[in-house]
Amino acid sequence: MDFEIKLIEFLQAGRTPFFDVSFQVISLMGSFVGAVALVLIFLFTKRKYAFWFLFTYGFTYLIQSLLKTTIQRERPFNVSDTIANIGDVVTSFSMPSGHTACATMIAIFLGAFLFSIYKKKGQRIWITLALIVYVGLVMLSRMYLGKHYLTDVLAGAGLSIIMGAIGLTLMIIYEKRKKKNENSNGCA
Repeated sequence: MDFEIKLIEFLQAGRTPFFDVSFQVISLMGSFVGAVALVLIFLFTKRKYAFWFLFTYGFTYLIQSLLKTTIQRERPFNVSDTIANIGDVVTSFSMPSGHTACATMIAIFLGAFLFSIYKKKGQRIWITLALIVYVGLVMLSRMYLGKHYLTDVLAGAGLSIIMGAIGLTLMIIYEKRKKKNENSNGCA
């Protein structure tokens, strides 16, 4: 944990008002604000993605809340006097990072949606890189703001990667069965 404290101290050593505000905005995009924006996009484009995102993220949120309550890891700003609590006041526990879990789930479902539209390898590489940068910035923001340790954000991302894979797999299975049933009913 000493390394993680030093990492946050290092990030906050370059603290400026510009970075304070920028990282708060980035962090916000990895919260309910980003999730609501994505659901609205899906509602106007491909509704099935809205349902499956909400379904999958709902379970992910439940699991990360249970983990926070079970692990009960204190926030970095509560553990070390050298770490500032920048921005909003949080009273919940630290492990895993809910913002990182949310941002990772957004990236997974947005990536799957964009991959269904853009088929060229070069396009998919840029989509993947942009989404990795997005999640990376949310992770960085949570540490810079003094809210989470490195292991918290990695745990949040890992949880969403697992749950996102399950959610997308269920969506694909459901859609295949639905299509198969529609085809068999149409032929009768």
